[in-house]
Amino acid sequence: MHTFTFITPGKVLCGTGAATDGRLATRTALLGTKPLLVCGKSLQASGMLEKILATLPGAKIHLGVPPEPTLADCTAAQLAAQGCDLVIAIGGGSVLDVAKAAALPDSIYDYFDGKLAVPESGSGALPILAVPTTAGTGSEATWVGVYTDKRGATPKKASIRGGAMLPKTVVLDATLSVSCPPHVTAYSGMDAFVQAVEAYVSRGANPLTDPLALQAAFDIAEWLPAAFRDGESLEARERMLMASYSAGMALNTARLGLVHGIAHPVGARTGAAHGLLCALLLPPVIRFNMPVAQERYQKIAPDLATFAEKWLDEFSIPRRLSELGLQRSDFDTIIAETMVSGSTKANPRTVAEGDVREVLEACW
Repeated sequence: MHTFTFITPGKVLCGTGAATDGRLATRTALLGTKPLLVCGKSLQASGMLEKILATLPGAKIHLGVPPEPTLADCTAAQLAAQGCDLVIAIGGGSVLDVAKAAALPDSIYDYFDGKLAVPESGSGALPILAVPTTAGTGSEATWVGVYTDKRGATPKKASIRGGAMLPKTVVLDATLSVSCPPHVTAYSGMDAFVQAVEAYVSRGANPLTDPLALQAAFDIAEWLPAAFRDGESLEARERMLMASYSAGMALNTARLGLVHGIAHPVGARTGAAHGLLCALLLPPVIRFNMPVAQERYQKIAPDLATFAEKWLDEFSIPRRLSELGLQRSDFDTIIAETMVSGSTKANPRTVAEGDVREVLEACW
């Protein structure tokens, strides 16, 4: 028997040009009249921001979300959202996560510190309309946001979650991702692939998430190389957006695993791209999990660890954490943070501190 809660956004609109031809504006009007548009500078540089704003007269803009958002970045977005009645997020995972924070009614610090629980939808929170431009974190499909806390001597990267952070509507428009450079395509695509894999073997995997995660893994394996080689292929871009969304739906219920448990504290210390870290960590984590997850891994690929390692070379992703500036002296605090991660707790094989150290050593 299974016990789980399966939650997804209320509506998904997929279509080429949907962000600029009035369809996004139509969906926006159903959610509110005073939107805050949260986006990254790349949307402005590509010329798409101007086209989108032409369909959203009067929208307030919060521009310039960094790749690894901090709690201070979230606070700035919350201040920008004052007087607005909905939040539109157009960007990669960091943009979507900051927009989720902007929609919350109370200080992001109180949610991050556990002083307040993220409320359910409504409850003073603003509705969210999410438009991903990368494929991706799958954040458009989840009620999760990942942030870095820089208040202490050592940065801490962790997630918060709750019903108010789940987008009401998602728009998947492949034209927004064609300007994504090859290395970002690779890193974000590997993040989506790892999320599909981890959701499929997770302790929380269930009959609803299994087909979503497995098909997402298959689709990414087919279409990520094509998107990497030819970024202007609308078919490859759209298929990747849909696969990333499917992986997001799966992980929202099934959770993830040890790759993400380690990637967050390592990312907080190195500043390395999250998808890069997930790709680098995947092979040793697969090998660690093989005693309990071999059958599931082999449904994705006969030798999944070797398959993943070939992608590291194809996408020019480093194989060593030492190349990213990680020091062995960081291991103890990384291990401590990994052990309390919800992702680690969802890993199919029980994880001990020594196991985390072995994974780190294997790719250091």
